[in-house]
Amino acid sequence: MAVNLDMDCLRTFITINNLGSFSDAADHLHRTAPAISLQIKRLEDQLGTKLFQKSGRKMILSTAGENLLHKAQKILDINDEIVLRLSIKPLKGKIALGVIQDYADTFLPMILNKFKSTHPDVHITVIVDSTKNLTAQIKKGTLDLAIAIDDKSNLKKEKIKQEKMVWLSKPSLEINPKVPLPLVLLDAPCTFREKAIEALNNQERSWEIVFTSPSLSGLYAAIDAGLGITARTKLSCNKEIEQSIKALKLPKLPTVNFVIYEKKKQSESSVMFKTIIQNESIKMYRQSIDKC
Repeated sequence: MAVNLDMDCLRTFITINNLGSFSDAADHLHRTAPAISLQIKRLEDQLGTKLFQKSGRKMILSTAGENLLHKAQKILDINDEIVLRLSIKPLKGKIALGVIQDYADTFLPMILNKFKSTHPDVHITVIVDSTKNLTAQIKKGTLDLAIAIDDKSNLKKEKIKQEKMVWLSKPSLEINPKVPLPLVLLDAPCTFREKAIEALNNQERSWEIVFTSPSLSGLYAAIDAGLGITARTKLSCNKEIEQSIKALKLPKLPTVNFVIYEKKKQSESSVMFKTIIQNESIKMYRQSIDKC
């Protein structure tokens, strides 16, 4: 007898893996933690195998879970595509979106294409700026949504993805440990800039800012030129920019949460756009990290 897998359970399974924990998945899906656990148990009962296993205090995918992951994502992609193209009425209106440069330079084109292909009558305005400036505009109500770093404020927001900060440099860069560490950073205010300097100060490691830029393209050009080292996430890795070698004995960096901020009252268009941002971002984050 054929077993029909529960679509909601598959979505919960994918969300837990992408966000890293049952509790984050519960927040994202607006469910309680016990409800999330019951969904996973139901899916495991249907498949007759465990999908997660403990690793210290964390839950990670089992071998069966890893085998299910890619196929489950394909099933959800097909489902979401059908719903978007056949079931949702055409939307109209305007959306003001704020984005930090990490998103604008990587994922934003694909997200915009996904939304506009199904809702061509919605006009979208995009502003690229720092988290501090974007959240200020959310407070004023001049932006509907903003993709930025979690600043621990009380603004309404939902987590997209947690990423660990890493030190990045040109692979061939050689640094003399007896001189101040040459830093290449974005102009202030910048979360990555602040956390990098704080980590170095806590280690009592001397440093010197040798280059600043208002844009990521300028930052990457300086790194590629071998001017110094910076702190971002693995999303910035490529053939020219890699994680700095352990021999430098640099301090560990914290994790950062990418979130979607939203103003209090949302239009139907904004709600739909937010859903697409969440779904597409999670998939694209995983694809980007897998390449590093």
